[in-house]
Amino acid sequence: MIKRAKLLIFIALASLLSFSSCANDNKGNDNQKGDDYFANEVLNNNETRVSFYKNDTYIRWNSDKKYDGYNIYKSPTKFGYYQKANSKRIHDFIYKVNSKDYDYYLVKGIIDGEEEEFSEAVSVFGKNTLICSEDDDFSLIQNVIDEKHDRLESGSVGQFSSDRFAVMFMPGNYSDVTMRLGYYTTAIGLGESPINTTIKGLYVSTNVLSNNNATCTFWRNVENLSINQSTQFAVSQATSMRRCNINGSLALSHPSGWSSGGFLANTKVNGRIEARTQQQWMSRNDKFDSWVGSSFNYVFSGCEMKSPLTDSWRDGARYTVVDKSPVIAEKPFLTYLDDEGYVVFVPSVRENTYGISWENINNESGEYISLDDFYIANADIDNSSTLNSALNEGKHLFFTPGIYTLDEPLEVKQEDTIILGIGYSTLRISDTNKRGALLIDDVDGVRVGNLLIDAGKSSKHMVVVGKEKSNVSHKDNPIVLSDLYLRIGGYANIHTESESALVINANNTIGDNFWLWRADHSRGVAWNDYENEDGSITYGNPCKNGLIVNGDDVTIYALMVEHFEEYQTIWNGERGKTIMYQSEVPYTTFGQDSWMSHDGEKNGYASYKVDDGVLKHDALGIGVYWVHRMVDYLDSAMEAPNNENINMYHLVTTTFSGNTNGGIKHVINELGNAVGSGGQTTATITKFPE
Repeated sequence: MIKRAKLLIFIALASLLSFSSCANDNKGNDNQKGDDYFANEVLNNNETRVSFYKNDTYIRWNSDKKYDGYNIYKSPTKFGYYQKANSKRIHDFIYKVNSKDYDYYLVKGIIDGEEEEFSEAVSVFGKNTLICSEDDDFSLIQNVIDEKHDRLESGSVGQFSSDRFAVMFMPGNYSDVTMRLGYYTTAIGLGESPINTTIKGLYVSTNVLSNNNATCTFWRNVENLSINQSTQFAVSQATSMRRCNINGSLALSHPSGWSSGGFLANTKVNGRIEARTQQQWMSRNDKFDSWVGSSFNYVFSGCEMKSPLTDSWRDGARYTVVDKSPVIAEKPFLTYLDDEGYVVFVPSVRENTYGISWENINNESGEYISLDDFYIANADIDNSSTLNSALNEGKHLFFTPGIYTLDEPLEVKQEDTIILGIGYSTLRISDTNKRGALLIDDVDGVRVGNLLIDAGKSSKHMVVVGKEKSNVSHKDNPIVLSDLYLRIGGYANIHTESESALVINANNTIGDNFWLWRADHSRGVAWNDYENEDGSITYGNPCKNGLIVNGDDVTIYALMVEHFEEYQTIWNGERGKTIMYQSEVPYTTFGQDSWMSHDGEKNGYASYKVDDGVLKHDALGIGVYWVHRMVDYLDSAMEAPNNENINMYHLVTTTFSGNTNGGIKHVINELGNAVGSGGQTTATITKFPE
């Protein structure tokens, strides 16, 4: 159902509301205590902040300079035309708008009858979001993009930066703007279709590591844009390109570098896609002319190609081709409609899909939800209490770019709740929080998209979907998790720990692009804490399992799970389906004796384990890699019951550490050749059971 009529009524009513100074109109209003709500807020000098409270907009500011008063100006975009909002000079530090207003606000101080700016313009989307219009000065837009990119792309600093950034392009043609996409950056077109918003180009740097190596080019995404030239999207895990239209070819890495991505969905490439050095890749419901290149594991699900690929599992053409995606719902996305303003489009769940969803926009089914129905979160003021209060009031959550420290998990109890982030909004579990970041009840239709979640000092799990295993079916309205990234360690020199990262108990859950990562480099990365010879402490990031699936009929596309200390993935539910899996087992352990499974009978823990009691399971395009730095062994990369309803198709193991440092003895169970010491570099099995 498309809720256009309700939105039009709301907009008509909202247009009747007027601006007023909070100092004059807010005090004494029993329904609006916004000035009290923000009373304990601390703002930096020369800072302006915009937030919604109830159904109104509040602008607050701070300056240490003594002004005779203030005027406020507003514009739909940062570099647009600003018109004066107040009719009388303001003598307070807070201003109320009697409606929800998404415009930029610029505060000017008055001194000796003259105005002067003392802070940047800002909107409710926060200081880390840039909203643009085709009527704006393109050079100003480009300057902001370039400055953010240069700061966020500075090697290891950018890789674990606390900065977050999003660019939102209003529908139009940005003929001279190139989106330079750095770490923790989102670029979004706000049209109904990607053809409504066109930029000149998109750039992803390959200079973070030497020799154009893009294996650490994480955490960046682009969606709903047309890109008017051939594009290089040289990325690895925790990235996505969704709902895009590329007028040219698409290269997935530098010709000479190395890369370990990635994810492409619902995108049209008006040319060919060049895989180049990608180790693995997931393409889902894309449309393109042709594909060039092969490596360890490329998976195509529901893709329309002028030159179709042959499903093949041999060197030189290692492709897994799934004719139709069995069940999927595209990620919800923000858009701007002339009549309704900002709305979130929530695509319907579809079965057996082929090609892109948006080519005929009139046939794209889904629901528009006004952004007014969302709580707009800001990391400067929000916490577990404010966010859970909004959820309990029936609000959806829209996270603006920033890092949100959670003393308690967010608890989703109402069906059809939407939780959407931009600019790699990060939910960070606090040191005192033992329960995790996100708990979703066993309810229909919850959608989660574009979130990075960081472990804290110690929690049971990081994200749990469904309180416990049940018989409740969500087939008609499943929970869908899109672009969900969980990280243990790496971002600071501290101890982080969780027993497991993600647990899925709810039946029929759909996953679409996961990276569950126990960090393997940077700070706070070790099997556990230990003391160095100089007395300093190296902090660890222990976590046993990346993913545990207990629910039945769970489907996951592009499942990437790496470096956990025991099983990377445990699948206990029936009729599960994984379409493309990428995993590296841990780089280091405390020695073989500490890394034994099956009550000490087997070396190491399989990466992908289907429980012995499971009767039916499908897994297609499964890659497990050995980059071990110690002389240990893993007996089996994968484990699964050997029965007729288990279908594991196109399995590969390989080693990137030569043949001297341990290795993997078998691909699955006791089958398949060894890789690493005493074996070969790569081993494959076309089908299990054979």
